[in-house]
Amino acid sequence: MTIPTLMTKIQKRKLETQLKETYSVIQQTMKAAEGDGANFQTAFQDGSNEVMKEWFEEFIQPHLKTESVCYNKAGCWHKKGEAKLLNGALQNWEQQSGWGINTITFTIAKGAWFNMDGHSVSRCNSMFGIDTNTQCLVIYFDINGADKPNILGKDIYTVVQTEKGLLPAGSDRTKAQVNQNCNTGDGHFCLQKVINDSFTISEKVLKR
Repeated sequence: MTIPTLMTKIQKRKLETQLKETYSVIQQTMKAAEGDGANFQTAFQDGSNEVMKEWFEEFIQPHLKTESVCYNKAGCWHKKGEAKLLNGALQNWEQQSGWGINTITFTIAKGAWFNMDGHSVSRCNSMFGIDTNTQCLVIYFDINGADKPNILGKDIYTVVQTEKGLLPAGSDRTKAQVNQNCNTGDGHFCLQKVINDSFTISEKVLKR
């Protein structure tokens, strides 16, 4: 085994461990917030920094040790253009104003970065693969923060909060659809693929 191959395997295992730990943290946090009666749509429908701040401080921060929090501004996520989709493109809103506008972004002590934003029913269904009749809360999380590759499906993953609870993006799609999204698409469904594969990140995905 060559040194580059060994390092790739070590990095892969590290990413898998970080993903499992971070996913568990956000699962526990959202379940606790739900138990506190959190309305996961209110803060983002209003669009007010103060409303988002009050909502976050009441329902999220009591269950999560944050290092920094930003409301409706860049500063707690990557600089504009640094976080990309698995196909190399930028999100539409990333092209326009960068991550953080009209959202809540925050970091935690273990090094992960998060971005929370509300999305329409149509986008919940089409982009995020969740069948719902209401607006959903989408959470992107970068398991290793500023460290590369900063690419959706490799170290950035997507979960969606609906009336059904917290679900990986793509959980309402077939295994074939999930695999297609990860192998040749934008990477939104890659957390679901990792879960399907017993928390193993596909080498095929890492090589994209």
